[in-house]
Amino acid sequence: MLNKIAAVIVIFIIVAVVGFFISTLEVPDPVEEDGAREIAENWIRESSPTFNERGGSDLEFVKEVEVEEETFEVEFTFQADFAGYGTMEEDEVAAQVITDHTILVTVEEGEVVSAITNGEFDEMADAMLEDVDTEEMTSFDVYFVLVQEGEENVVPVQREVAFTEAPGRAALEELLEGPTDEEEEEGYSTAISEGTELLSLTIEEGVAYADFSEELEVDGGSAMVMAVRDQITKTLTQFETIEEVEISIEGETEGILQP
Repeated sequence: MLNKIAAVIVIFIIVAVVGFFISTLEVPDPVEEDGAREIAENWIRESSPTFNERGGSDLEFVKEVEVEEETFEVEFTFQADFAGYGTMEEDEVAAQVITDHTILVTVEEGEVVSAITNGEFDEMADAMLEDVDTEEMTSFDVYFVLVQEGEENVVPVQREVAFTEAPGRAALEELLEGPTDEEEEEGYSTAISEGTELLSLTIEEGVAYADFSEELEVDGGSAMVMAVRDQITKTLTQFETIEEVEISIEGETEGILQP
C-alpha cells in the first residue's frame, strides 16, 4: 500500500515539475498577415501622393483579383479635393474641385509593386505614365483582326504600359480595350464584344485560366468564334510561362464560344 502511495506521489511531482517548465516557455503569438486588400489600402493611405497631397477621402474597395500566384490586383476608388495628380509643387495652383479617381494597386508576396491611378498616373514614381523612364515600362503584343489579301487574320500589335508583375493580365486588359482610333483607320478590328470584362486570370503549371464576363459569348459563326479564341490565346501564349489557355465565361467552360 505504501509503495502505491509513494508511486502516486512521485508521478504527481513529475507532472507538476513538467507543467511548471512548460508554463515558463514563451510561445509566440500567431502572426496574422494582412491580406492584399489591407496591404493596398494601407499603402494608399500612407504613401499615395495623389491621395495624401490632393486631399483624398472616401476611399472605397471595388475588387480584388489574383492575377498570378501570390500576386493580386486590388482596385479602389476615392475622391480628392484638388485637381491633378501626385505631389503638389510649391508654386502649383491646383483647382479646388472634387475629383473622382480609380486606383489599381498590385500586391506581390505582401509588397506593393505598382499603383496606377486612372490608368495614367504612376503613384510609386509620382509621375504621369508617359513621363516614366522606359526602363520602368514593359511591352507586349495584343492580337487584333486584320484583312490581308482578302482574308481575315489575327495579327499582333505592340503595346507599352507601365511595368507590371502581371503582364498577362495587362495584355488581356489592353486586348479588351480594342484597337485605337488610328489602328481602326489602318483596318484593325476585334471580334471580342464591347463591354467584355476580365473577371480572373490564374496561371498554374503552364496553363492560363482566363474567366470573362458574359459579353464574351459570341452570337455569330465559326469564323467569329475562332477569331475570339485566337485573339485571347495568342495574346497569352506569347509569354514564356504560358503554354495553354483555358477560357471560361462566368466560371463556365462547357458549351462556351460555340458557333
